[in-house]
Amino acid sequence: MNIVFITRYDVLDINNWSGTLYHIYHQLQKKHNVEVVGAELFKQLTVFRIGNFQNDFFVPACRYVKSVGNLLSERIRDFDLAFFGDLLLYPMDIQIPFVFLSDITYEQVNMYYKKSDERNVKPSMHQEKLILDNVFRIIYCSEWIKSKVVEVYNINPNKIDVVDLGANIPTPTRYFIDIDMNVCRLVFIGKDWERKGGDKLLQAFQILKKERFPCSLTIIGSMPEKIMEEDENLTVIPFLDKSIPKQSDQLCTILSEAHFLILPTKFDAYGIVFCEASAYAVPSITANVGGVGQPVRDGKNGYLLPPDATAQDYADKIKTVFNERESYIRLRASSRLEFETRLNWDVWGKRVNEILENTVKDWNASHNSKTNKTKI
Repeated sequence: MNIVFITRYDVLDINNWSGTLYHIYHQLQKKHNVEVVGAELFKQLTVFRIGNFQNDFFVPACRYVKSVGNLLSERIRDFDLAFFGDLLLYPMDIQIPFVFLSDITYEQVNMYYKKSDERNVKPSMHQEKLILDNVFRIIYCSEWIKSKVVEVYNINPNKIDVVDLGANIPTPTRYFIDIDMNVCRLVFIGKDWERKGGDKLLQAFQILKKERFPCSLTIIGSMPEKIMEEDENLTVIPFLDKSIPKQSDQLCTILSEAHFLILPTKFDAYGIVFCEASAYAVPSITANVGGVGQPVRDGKNGYLLPPDATAQDYADKIKTVFNERESYIRLRASSRLEFETRLNWDVWGKRVNEILENTVKDWNASHNSKTNKTKI
């Protein structure tokens, strides 16, 4: 079918949304004709806002959603379906079904990621409610956010599908489960050190060293401030660019040699990194917050600790699981199986293609006798 992919971002930039848009675009392309629209309009809008409101810190983006929608409407013709995941980019008068995809709501972003000006909260939530009410189908990546949408916005749960996302790095086609067990190699991957629970991780690492547990730690994506002395068992890599083959290979090599991904996160809407760890048969030990319980299944590809678990709790879990060698090897095998059966983009593509095809069929069936255009 012919699909218009509406987004404010460059879908060919693998660093946007940690590579998720890149993989979504290429999965859709495998079976459909896909045209990307929206990024150039958002660039123009950004220039306009900066040029005209540079001294006004409160210029809600949703103020422009109708204008942007009208401009997009002029560019969207002869498509079977519109696919998008941005609150700003919603065409107003198009006779095709809309499918909205996201991993989170504005309410949750405002609560855990970026606090908005209070004057922006109500109009933004109103805009999101309008979109969720009027799109034909919604795709989220976790049961957690689906339940939040139903609870907060009173959206019909029957129009919401939940589909796991996949790993955004090169993944091995086959994997050897056995691994050297002389030293337990821990990995932390995340840009937001504070939100990802980096300090708790460091405390757990220090506890393990004091208890003479043989381990090493590699930190990727952050530069901790509290490291006071050099440690030959601690490696810090402040940034790796997935679009650069050498750096992408470095990340894959680290995962291929790791025993655990440790992420005591305070909040995550999902966590692509858990999919990537599972691809390399690396179990995750993390906090049961937000949508983390979707990619990480307790006892299958890792363990979910309570949000208030201490550094000692993390240290104890690492030791217990690692020291039970046969159980640990089985956990590696089941971690890889979770990737093969759930947490990869081919599985995502198959499921989403079914949803999109059924969406068009259902739309046509329900609109055969209607001539009015869809409007917000």
